[in-house]
Formats: sequence, structure tokens, C-alpha cells
Amino acid sequence: MVLRKIDEREEWNALVCRLGGSVLQSWEWGEFRGRHGWRPVRLGSEEAAVQLLVRPLPASGVSGALAYAPHGPVASDASTVAEAAAAAAEHARGLGAVLIDVEPRQPEDSGFKAPGFSASGTSVQPRCTLVVEVRGDAEEQLSALPKDTRYGVRRARREGIVAATSRDGGDLEAFMDLHEETARRQGFALRPREYYRQFMRDLPARLIVARREGEERLLAGAVILTFGEEAYYLYGASSREGENLYASYLVQFEALEEARRAGVRRYDMWGIPCRPHEGHPMWGVYKFKKKFGGRQERYVGTLRRELRPLRARAAEAAIRGYYLLQRLRGKSSGPLVD
Repeated sequence: MVLRKIDEREEWNALVCRLGGSVLQSWEWGEFRGRHGWRPVRLGSEEAAVQLLVRPLPASGVSGALAYAPHGPVASDASTVAEAAAAAAEHARGLGAVLIDVEPRQPEDSGFKAPGFSASGTSVQPRCTLVVEVRGDAEEQLSALPKDTRYGVRRARREGIVAATSRDGGDLEAFMDLHEETARRQGFALRPREYYRQFMRDLPARLIVARREGEERLLAGAVILTFGEEAYYLYGASSREGENLYASYLVQFEALEEARRAGVRRYDMWGIPCRPHEGHPMWGVYKFKKKFGGRQERYVGTLRRELRPLRARAAEAAIRGYYLLQRLRGKSSGPLVD
């Protein structure tokens, strides 16, 4: 397969959308990650597309770079995805990469294989998720939700909670306050505030907030992305009071409404445990997301190819050390293992 570089935003996004690619393969995502040390390289043909993110290896004495394709390559069928992965690997080698990781959204049970790649046993993006169908109008959407979730949406309204899409910078700062409160309570890592500000500026992002009618204080909120026919729930937060008032139920219902207004058909709840059980760190998140009745999707996870084997193995050790240090600093959980 011959892949050529594509340097025009409209051409690239149109190709990715036509092939059913996700926001992580969008032009905007590449530019956003470019602010954080990654260089986007966009390669495509009529049949396939792959946005590689390339960055120098963490300081380790090993020269070279890492190439990574989140939710890529994208193509209309599995065999073309495999061909595109092989072609992308050759491009990555030419860019000085010592290894390449790809994470195509191929079903786990499909038997998908990419010659020269092997499963890494981890994934950077969630390997399992729930996808909710976006319905034609609000009443149809509400009727499609499970009974206890419909109750939660209606209960929030009875309690005087209102939810809406906000473009107010003050609401973003208030959401980040709430996000930090939620992180302390639930024990997950956060990025610096400027990261989230850039996220909202650079990406097709929307902030959904909930509060009591007539009050300023936020009770719950969520950040979603929209791209093509998909929306994605990336960040959420709620106060103790908001949880008691079912505010997060109304936030998610408004997120589905915002997705419908954007012409979206799929709402990706963005990550659940592949083997959920009580005691799992994401058990509470899983139980909440499951309330919206989504269809579970499970992907193959990260596939890795060593392009320069000796340096690649040293690089893998350096990457593990880098993520260990990040976890100790409370900045990143690193690749996911489920």
C-alpha cells in the first residue's frame, strides 16, 4: 500500500470521516498533541488513513523516536487496516522511530492481525467502552434509557436542576474546581489546568454544566468532543450534593441532546473496565456509565512493532520508567492494563 502525506486540514478530516475514524485521528487532535511534544504526521490513500504522533524517546540515552497511532489506522475493512499499519511502520522507520504502536478500533473477537505487530498487553486508549445510540429527538432518547436512568433525569428536574451547554470561561474554571474535588475524592490523576484550557480552545469540545436554577454554583459537569458522526465523553465531575440530586444524570442527558444537535449518531462513554468487578478502581464509573444502556465494544488494544530491535527494547524499558515516575508524581496513570 502506498500512503502519501496529507497537509490540508479539510482533505484530511474528510478522509478520516469517510472511513469512520475517530476524533483521535482528526487534524485537530494532532495539532493539540503537537502542543505537548508530539509531531503529527498524516498519511493516507483512497482506502486508508493513519495519523502518526511522533516524539523523541524519554531521556534514557537511547536515540530515536516513538511513533503512535491512537485509534488508527482507519480503513473500510480489516485487511486494509493491516496493510496500512505495515505501510505506516515503514514511514515511521524513515522518521527515526525505533518502535511503533498502533491502536486500531478493530473488535477484540475479530481475530484481527497485523503482520509484524504483536499485542503489547496494554493500551493507551480505553480498550473497552460503551456506545449509546443517539436518537432522533429528546422524547425518543429519554424513552430509550433504562427505567432507573429515566427516573434520575426526571428526579434532577424535579429538584430544580438545569443542565446546558456552556461557552462561559468562568464555567470552565468552576468545572475544573469541581474536577479537582472529584479527583481527590475518587483518586484519579489530573493534568495541569492549562492543558484543559487548551483542550477546550483547540478541539471540537463542549462543556455541559448543571446547577440549581437561579444559582451560580456548579453541581456537575462533563466535557464531550464531537467529530463526524461520533461524540465522546472525556471528562466528568460532580459534587457530593450534585450526586444526591442526580445532577450527573441530567448532564449526560444534555450531552446526548448536544450530540444530536451536532448531527452525531454514536455517543462513546469512553472507557470501562473490560472485566468489571466490585473492588475495581473504576467500578463506580462503570456502574454509572452502564445506566445509560450503551452497547459494549471491545477493541484489540495496542499492537507494537519493533523497528530497530535492540534500541526498541531499551526504549521500552525507558518508557516503563517514565510512566512509573509520572504515576509517583500523580500526573499520569500510563498505559492501561485490564
